Amino acid sequence: MKLSSKDRALLISHRLHRGLYKRVAKQLGTDTAYVNRVALGARKSDIIMRELLKELRRIQPRNVS
Repeated sequence: MKLSSKDRALLISHRLHRGLYKRVAKQLGTDTAYVNRVALGARKSDIIMRELLKELRRIQPRNVS
């Protein structure tokens, strides 16, 4: 999956957001560490990347002041 620069920035800006990877892993029935590796680009999974971005877009408006 090719990411736009906006999506890449979104992933980086929320990399330390507590519970994000755990929620996505639980939704998909996979390991949190694997979700982390996908988010960091060490592994590839379109499904996980889509879910990460969906979750980030869902929570992003709450973090904007």
